[in-house]
Amino acid sequence: MHPRDLHDPLALTVVSSHRTSEGLVCYLRCACGAWEVRSAALVATTSPRPRPIRTIG
Repeated sequence: MHPRDLHDPLALTVVSSHRTSEGLVCYLRCACGAWEVRSAALVATTSPRPRPIRTIG
């Protein structure tokens, strides 16, 4: 999924929310690892960081 696309709402979990002078701001995490920040005026997304490959041995 491209970072600018919105994620499936059913795959999002609210991690935290805060009341600000501009209204409610919510931080959500997608099942794929990406984050979204939502407010009344803004939706911002970020893609998950690549995880290092762990070797066994």
